[in-house]
Amino acid sequence: MTKLLLVSKEWTPKNKTGLGFCSSLHESVFNEVGFETKTVGMNDTSREFNLGLKSFFHFLLHPLFFLKKAENIIKFYKPDVIAVESLQTVVSEIFLYLSKKNKIKSIIISHGISLLPYKINFKYFFRAILWIIYLPLFYWLIRISNFFLSLDLESQDNRHIDTQLSKRVKNKVIIKYNNCSRFEICNNKIITNNPNQKVILCIGYINHIKNQEALVKLAEEIYDLDIKIRILYNDFDENYLNKLKKKIKLKKIFNIDLVHENSTEIFSEIKKCWILINVSITEVSPLSLIEGNSLSKFFLSYDVGSLKEFKGGIINSDMSQIVFNIRSLYANIFWIKKLEDLALNDYLRNYSKSNLTESFQKIRNYFL
Repeated sequence: MTKLLLVSKEWTPKNKTGLGFCSSLHESVFNEVGFETKTVGMNDTSREFNLGLKSFFHFLLHPLFFLKKAENIIKFYKPDVIAVESLQTVVSEIFLYLSKKNKIKSIIISHGISLLPYKINFKYFFRAILWIIYLPLFYWLIRISNFFLSLDLESQDNRHIDTQLSKRVKNKVIIKYNNCSRFEICNNKIITNNPNQKVILCIGYINHIKNQEALVKLAEEIYDLDIKIRILYNDFDENYLNKLKKKIKLKKIFNIDLVHENSTEIFSEIKKCWILINVSITEVSPLSLIEGNSLSKFFLSYDVGSLKEFKGGIINSDMSQIVFNIRSLYANIFWIKKLEDLALNDYLRNYSKSNLTESFQKIRNYFL
């Protein structure tokens, strides 16, 4: 059996993020298509192998130690192929470098690339400098990998620059894959809705990139409608979260709730909501919207990342268009049902686990 080493910065249940959920799902699918899969965590003792690496700066303090530790993992397991979840994680770069050094085939599973800065301050200025230094390594890693899995083969969005570069490299196997929902088999599970109030649901960590301040503005714009906006979060930027709370309090906005994930259950939140919303200023392929589609929930979003590919929602140019669409759909049961059917059908055709399995099987076929 072909031995695969799957490397990721984040894993569920420790990291309840898009990357964390996808990494754990990918482990399962790699096993299903016939690989013997072992996993490496950046700093997660629940994995078969744990690098114990806390951050990029931790690596800079002890580079030789962590390179040696990663090398020992490879020597112990003797993988035929190394797969890394996303770039720009430190742990991915370490194992891709070692795959080349040890003449082991490698797979990059792209989750998009973060180009900076998104706002002007010292933190982002510093990260922009690091990104410039990183560029030659980034291009080299793209060149040396044998397989490249992309969420969007045609997008010209800067979040998919890794895909654009990969398509220029000769003899590289490039395969489109998709994110899929934890809840795709749960669509028929009955959840009782509150018939007297509609809920617009936003799921994701709270910071300026996710742009939840726009939802405060939206709450003001639709204050006359019987709609509650619920912002469901886990990770957060403390300063940004406090800023949100202060703004909600000062403006005396009562139709918006900030809800920590630990106090509720995501499946029931999605099932009970009216629509989902995404107001991020940058995005790749949001897992929360895909999971909503799998439960027959459509979304409203700005035009970012690969969202033009999604048929299970309405893409908006600005906040005024979002407000217009909410008001237009508020009492339109016919179009709501049409959009819900479209969301589920798009998920089943393009984002289901069977589609993901088919993509991974294409990789497996190269080792048969």
